[in-house]
Amino acid sequence: MTAGAARWTCAKCAVSVGRIDGEPTGRPTSWTESKEGIFCLACSRAIAGDAAADAADADCKPDERSRIRRRALIEFEIGRDPEAPDRRIAQSCRTSSTAVATVRASIG
Repeated sequence: MTAGAARWTCAKCAVSVGRIDGEPTGRPTSWTESKEGIFCLACSRAIAGDAAADAADADCKPDERSRIRRRALIEFEIGRDPEAPDRRIAQSCRTSSTAVATVRASIG
């Protein structure tokens, strides 16, 4: 775990956050940290979707690649907050509650 900092900067989009008084604070709870760096929520979501799409077969059709990306995004959100209602995750992923429920049921 990373110690407190006065500013936190996303390694992908360079958005920066911190306390208005400049005091050190812990990493924002919605941000993720990996060996590649620290990422804001928007970039963490994008990374999850991109990784799944990149792992798809090269001859995968665009609509199937889109479904793969959406599923990865839903799985990311479920993993981030397993207790979140399907409706809230659906809003975050810009999909339906039914799609979230389907993914949630398939991953147990």
